[in-house]
Amino acid sequence: MVKLTKRTIDQTNAKERDIILWDDSLPGFGIRIKPSGVKTFIVQYRNEAGRSRRGSVGKHGVLTLAEARKQALRLLAGASSGDDPVEERQELRRCATVTDLFEQYMSGHCEGRCKPSTIRANKWTFLRILEPRIGNRKLVEIRQADISKMHSDLRDKPYNANRGLQLIRAMLNWAERQEMIPPHSNPAARVKLYPEPKRERFLSPEELYRLMATIGACEADGDIDIYMAAAIRLLLFTGCRVGEILSLQWACVDMREQRLTITEHKTSKYGAKIIPLNPPAFELLENLPRQEGNPFVIGGRRPGSGLINIQKPWRRVRVRAELEDVRLHDLRHTFASFAVSAGISLPLIGGLLGHRSMQATARYAHLAHHPLKLASDKVADVFVVPTNGDEKSNSRLQDAPAIVGLRLTDIT
Repeated sequence: MVKLTKRTIDQTNAKERDIILWDDSLPGFGIRIKPSGVKTFIVQYRNEAGRSRRGSVGKHGVLTLAEARKQALRLLAGASSGDDPVEERQELRRCATVTDLFEQYMSGHCEGRCKPSTIRANKWTFLRILEPRIGNRKLVEIRQADISKMHSDLRDKPYNANRGLQLIRAMLNWAERQEMIPPHSNPAARVKLYPEPKRERFLSPEELYRLMATIGACEADGDIDIYMAAAIRLLLFTGCRVGEILSLQWACVDMREQRLTITEHKTSKYGAKIIPLNPPAFELLENLPRQEGNPFVIGGRRPGSGLINIQKPWRRVRVRAELEDVRLHDLRHTFASFAVSAGISLPLIGGLLGHRSMQATARYAHLAHHPLKLASDKVADVFVVPTNGDEKSNSRLQDAPAIVGLRLTDIT
């Protein structure tokens, strides 16, 4: 027995057979080192029947030594109280279904890690896609063919099919880490996702004018209220995501510095996102009534609450504006498209949108063709060939060398 330390574990390797190092500071806790290099923390104890039981705690590298020792202490404490955690885990492997796994995955992995929107999406995907098809299948029985069939049955809805595949793949990866299924046995790992072409829908200037006029008309006749209208306008003015606007609180609005500080967003793990307020957005927020006791900018119907969903009011607006193929997220794309058309660089646009990589912004690169075309057309004006004695055209052609840096004799 030795005092297990990270240095001892890292420096110990097995050559021909497994090596087990037992920790002298916690009897019953150790690490098994295989010739392959795999190192697994283990516990060993005797159950109430006097039978020696040995089980794994987790792999070294996945768990730190401190984390493994803490888990081992919990297992050994349970064993000393009459429990048999190794047998319980084996029984779970034999009996656990996909539904059981989902419940454990949500409580053991998602809660405290995932955003509320992700948790809601996972629950929707499981209830609508996974549970009806494979929910009652036992983990020890599920095969790649089962996953492939579930995926192919939804091939006419590739987006839903892919979300179901990604969720079951993540659940089974987690089950591997919890040793509910053998390592490298995830049956969803080799099933390929369906292609999902990126949808690009941008409002033209005429469509944008029509939409803005329709929002005003809907607000005037009571089809949508002032906060619904404000939410849609802010999506256009700022390029924010829908969830960022609906969860926006007045405490995050700095009217003096004319900016928003958004703390909860898609990439919030990298820190808060700063959104500058342009004049239309600033004016909207300056004139938007604040509900007493309500921290949310986009107030909801219940006192102190924010608006949860604007899909229904948005559908009413887009029908009246004859823009029925436009999604709320397309307003963000529209913001970016007008920024490109104004000649703003892609890195700056990425900063406005809160993108963490240039790849996310690169989808708008092709839109830069429009300002380049206008610039090219201006240059081309000097190359108009004179026809029918057009003195004006001839004069412009004579001026061309001064503009492009060439003499006519150089090109005739």
